[in-house]
Amino acid sequence: MRLRVAVPLLVAVVVALGLLLTPLMESIAERRTSEIEQERREAVLRTADLARAAIEDGDTVPLQRYLDRYHALFGEDVVVLDDSARVLASVGDLDPGAEEVLQRVRDFGTNLAQLDVPLVTPWSADRVLLSTPVVIEQDLAGGVVVTEVDLRRSQRAVLEGWLVLLVPVSLGLVALAAAAVWTTGWIVRPVHRLDRATHALTSGAPVDDLTLSGPPELRRLATSFQLMATTLATTVEQQRDLVASTSHQLRNPLAAVRLHVDLLAGDGTADPGVVAAVQRDLDRLDTTVDRLLGLAEAEHRINERRAALALREGGPPVGGTSDGAALETHLAERWAPTGAAVTATVAPDVVLAVTVHDLVEMVDTAIENAVKYAGDAPRIHVSLAPAATSVAGEEPGGRAVVTVEDDGAGLTDDELVRVGERFWRSSRHADRPGTGLGLALVDALARANGGTMTVRRSAAGGLAVELDLPRAEGRR
Repeated sequence: MRLRVAVPLLVAVVVALGLLLTPLMESIAERRTSEIEQERREAVLRTADLARAAIEDGDTVPLQRYLDRYHALFGEDVVVLDDSARVLASVGDLDPGAEEVLQRVRDFGTNLAQLDVPLVTPWSADRVLLSTPVVIEQDLAGGVVVTEVDLRRSQRAVLEGWLVLLVPVSLGLVALAAAAVWTTGWIVRPVHRLDRATHALTSGAPVDDLTLSGPPELRRLATSFQLMATTLATTVEQQRDLVASTSHQLRNPLAAVRLHVDLLAGDGTADPGVVAAVQRDLDRLDTTVDRLLGLAEAEHRINERRAALALREGGPPVGGTSDGAALETHLAERWAPTGAAVTATVAPDVVLAVTVHDLVEMVDTAIENAVKYAGDAPRIHVSLAPAATSVAGEEPGGRAVVTVEDDGAGLTDDELVRVGERFWRSSRHADRPGTGLGLALVDALARANGGTMTVRRSAAGGLAVELDLPRAEGRR
């Protein structure tokens, strides 16, 4: 995050400096180019004047002396040719027969001087030819002066001028980059700590103390978050302790009451009908406590799963798997002795990313619900098969459906909407024992395992409880 803040800032500064320095650097190069062009123009024109006098008088000595002094001063080569391309005077190693020189000779008859020096930069050509015709009469050239200008000194001068600009700017840019990185780190460091603390709080891990640093606004935010995290962690811990304590405190009185009722039933002093009614109520209360604790535990697992998914760490760890064969074996062992008409159709090769305990808990609870409310001697069918479609983001074939359906009377449309609400039961079943928590627990366990529960009408006439559950990876 530090680079995401600092890099755009530095890029903007570099672009701004580039826009500012480019005209300055061009100005330095243009100024030096203009200086050397002016110097060489005067020297070439002076040479042309001497060459005209030499052609008119037939005396080339003054011309040669001037060229010798010019060569000694600038170290540059010059050649002067007449209208027949013969050398009148020369200095240095410039070859009159070179292609570039011959091109200048061919062009001199136009009476056009070629005295422009291209822009001098450290990477431009280090030599350039200049030429001017030797004008004898107004429109007649009697020769040409060609000089090879050495631009290396000018290139060094341009480079030195550029360095005078670039070196301080570069040092300032490095200092600015260091200051920007330090400043952004000072600002972003508390954000990183808050991010780690948020992930820890989301996943239920302990939240470390946040070191107060950075801007005042972030320090206030860190202090507020620390207080919130501490309060939330304390509240969650108190709720867990309350559930555990409630379970313990309820079970002990229930066991004592049940013992007293059993003693009353044994000595014959109490009405057997009353004793039986009390025992049924105790069974119902005991079941309610178990269901509440199971529901609380399932919802806690739902929160853990959501936290793991929110952290994008591959999702919650899978605690175990179960397959069709294990479900079929459990149904035979659990329900065959009870006489309930429970049949099963399972795909033995389907492996669910759900523990056997959770799977049989959901299926048994759905079957118990059907046994209680589907009428006398209901026929119940359990099936396990791959899902026809997959949840968005999962691979095809990544889901399976467990269905528990019966042939009972079913529910009305208004009642179907409320199935799965806590403590809700149809008014038609008020005279039957139950807690109204069965399908709520099934729904919570399904969501805790990354699945969903859907209740609809069965083709047999009763209810169909469908559990859409994830399949184990690599076992599809």
